[in-house]
Amino acid sequence: MEPISTNNAQEEIWTVLKFTHNGKEYSVSLEKWDRVFDLKSALFELTNVPPERQKILGLVKGKLPPDDVCIGDINLAFNKRFQLKLEDLPDVINDLDVDFSANPAIAANYLADQRNIRKIREFSQKLTINFMSPLREGKRLLVLDLDYTILDTKPLKSGALPVEECARPYLHEFLEAVYPYYDICIWSQTNWRWLETKLIELGMVGSNRPYQLKVLDKTVMFEVFGSRDGEPYVHAVKALGIIWRRLPQFSAKNTIHIDDLSVYQQITQGRNFALNPSEGLKVSPFKNAHTERAAEDRELQRLSRYLTYLAGLEDFRSVNHKDWKKLSL
Repeated sequence: MEPISTNNAQEEIWTVLKFTHNGKEYSVSLEKWDRVFDLKSALFELTNVPPERQKILGLVKGKLPPDDVCIGDINLAFNKRFQLKLEDLPDVINDLDVDFSANPAIAANYLADQRNIRKIREFSQKLTINFMSPLREGKRLLVLDLDYTILDTKPLKSGALPVEECARPYLHEFLEAVYPYYDICIWSQTNWRWLETKLIELGMVGSNRPYQLKVLDKTVMFEVFGSRDGEPYVHAVKALGIIWRRLPQFSAKNTIHIDDLSVYQQITQGRNFALNPSEGLKVSPFKNAHTERAAEDRELQRLSRYLTYLAGLEDFRSVNHKDWKKLSL
């Protein structure tokens, strides 16, 4: 590997790899703190070959290291050449869940990872927030998940229910109650087209509601690497630092992130609080929207009381959000 950029306090050492696929030549640049997962993601972007079908030949002797291994630990030669071919492999579904707020040591490892630090910087530089309204001076920041936090997504995908019947009870009343105190950002692990459509169908945008939204989609999320029970654990995160770098009026002092942390049936899962465990508040998942029990759900009513209380504090870090239901009674 050879140094390409050393503009930061922590030296960044990059390497260029060259490969062929279907008779066409490509090149990919990776930094020493990138993981094997990042290599596979870059190959996917260049060739549309998904990671589970990538057969990488000639890059290393023997089997390619696991996804969480750093590129700098593989000792690859600059301009190393390899081949990419298709291979049928079974899908890998990771359905583990981790409570990062309960283990500060794990969270500290994520925050100290140089790759994660660089990813936050890179994503903040290209961040585009869809502003449905301008930011308001002096407001706090509420980052709010969509799927299974305020919307039961499953019956939407199957077509069993219209979108308005899948919304969590008291959704609009909740947003109206907290809007005087917070700028509200919907951040969903879905693509923008689907997200915009659902927000319109829910009447959350393009209507005369007395609240306005900011919106982020899955393109502002990246994967991080850790372990659980001694096994590698890869999952996507919503790193609040991406927002804070671009909008410095917000910080850990005045930001709260609400999510149900439901498991998505994808290769990477959304353990979204990993880089900001102290700013995360977990609500119970909202599912089975067509049932009588779901109709009796009062989570958002209690949450509005807690957020109103929280808005009166000088520093959100003075409370533990795990106790939010006790404080909202």
